[in-house]
Amino acid sequence: MDWTTEGTTRGAFLSRGAKGGLALVAGGSVLAATTGAAFGAATTDTDIAKLAATAELLAIDFYTRALGSKKFTGAEEAYMAAALQNEKDHYKALAGVLKSAAPKGLHFTYPAGTFANGKSIGKLGQALETAFVGAYLGAVTALKSNDLKGVAATIGANESRHLAILSNIAVGTIVSGPSFPKSFTAAQATKAVTPFIKM
Repeated sequence: MDWTTEGTTRGAFLSRGAKGGLALVAGGSVLAATTGAAFGAATTDTDIAKLAATAELLAIDFYTRALGSKKFTGAEEAYMAAALQNEKDHYKALAGVLKSAAPKGLHFTYPAGTFANGKSIGKLGQALETAFVGAYLGAVTALKSNDLKGVAATIGANESRHLAILSNIAVGTIVSGPSFPKSFTAAQATKAVTPFIKM
């Protein structure tokens, strides 16, 4: 999919996907990693934390590539660098809970032309961050540990800031967000993120 196409919308992106793949909230989906191994269904706090950490690895990869594209300068470039550090901090927090069970060494793929210009990067980032925000909202209700609920809520709040800025970059102007961001089910999160996992 070419993210520079005018007809591409968040809704279209979020509605596509494949069976299996990444789910950031409980609900029975699995993540097939590059090694062919798969995490079990996200039915425990540990499973949910593993899947959230995988999403953070995707976010780290996305922001690293966005910075490497050299399509941003000034405040936008500074934002990308700060967002990359945020995602590293999120992963570190989750990996601290998971210890040796933390996912690592995953590889990701993107549609051709994703990093060709600032708007195409913004559009994909907007779609990814929509999925991340929704997934963390879902995780807050799915998790059993109050401590982990707090971590998910604070990460989700930070991801919503990323979503706001990338939404502005995607359309080239300041746009408002929804009053009540949508909470994603496992199936919706899976469809949104699966296409980026390189099997």
